[in-house]
Amino acid sequence: MTIQSLTLDLKKGKILPVYVFDGEESFFVDRALELIKKESLQEHERDFNLTILYGRDTDANSIISYAKRYPMMSNRNVVIVREAQDLKDIDLLSSYVYSPQVSTVLALGLKGKKLDKRKALFKALKSNETSLHVEFKRIFENQVSSWINSEARLLGLKMTEKASLLLAESIGSDLSRISRELEKIAAFTGNNLEVSVDIIEKVTGFSREFNNFELIKSLAARNLSKSYRIAKSMGQNSKRNPIIVTISVLFSNFSKGLIFADFSDKNPKILSSKLKISEYALRDLDLISQNYSRNKLIRIIGYLRDADRQAKGMGSPNIKDATILNELLFKILY
Repeated sequence: MTIQSLTLDLKKGKILPVYVFDGEESFFVDRALELIKKESLQEHERDFNLTILYGRDTDANSIISYAKRYPMMSNRNVVIVREAQDLKDIDLLSSYVYSPQVSTVLALGLKGKKLDKRKALFKALKSNETSLHVEFKRIFENQVSSWINSEARLLGLKMTEKASLLLAESIGSDLSRISRELEKIAAFTGNNLEVSVDIIEKVTGFSREFNNFELIKSLAARNLSKSYRIAKSMGQNSKRNPIIVTISVLFSNFSKGLIFADFSDKNPKILSSKLKISEYALRDLDLISQNYSRNKLIRIIGYLRDADRQAKGMGSPNIKDATILNELLFKILY
């Protein structure tokens, strides 16, 4: 079950009494809960028939009590539990799953966590046709650009290939942030539905020249002057270019560069599948493996771990992001 197939089922009126959404991709968990709210009740029915709870503020018995209510002037009573990973007695809901209120839709969302498959709730969900458990896995780097294109289409936008790549490389795989940027772009474009790199730069402030994507390319080629020029620009606008994201992108690429170097078969399709990146991105990994020895790559991964700790305020809380990035580049390039 994907978010797309869930959307189709709900719009067709195929609505079950119990849903549990979990997994690493919190964006899809939140969207699934919003879909349940939107498709289960009309707006005028929500005042009396929609209950939204939070895991840290409730318990299983309270949830069951809300779920057993009958709807008022509506066909459904809807109970949504956000951040259900904080429920301390979540497995007690298994008794309700076996015998749910048919006029109620109960939906739980666990963010960044999965149900324990050994425990009662998971077993109840899997053995009951009136319930659905969906695990949303984090999408891979090579899938982000395609996801941007599909998300843009929902907003009536048509992204050029370069525009979607710039957005993906500037933000990474933070789907919530990408979604917000696409909404800003949709508001800006109006009737102009084609989204070019120029529009991306104008609306988001991301630069086609000074971004994580270009930084990786220049580091892969071991281009010192360009690497420092990009880092300087990014450091001057740290809100648009969070150091944590930059370190994460660098870590991903240099780690994969180390793996790439160990492959004897350099078939692009095989490598793209195994490394979960686009064939286009393989060119940078090839350069990394050529320009950095295996021992150097191992040291670089260590430098990146140190920089990540610094960026999170561990050990040296007063170091500026620009300083961390400059020191990191020095260690990588020399």
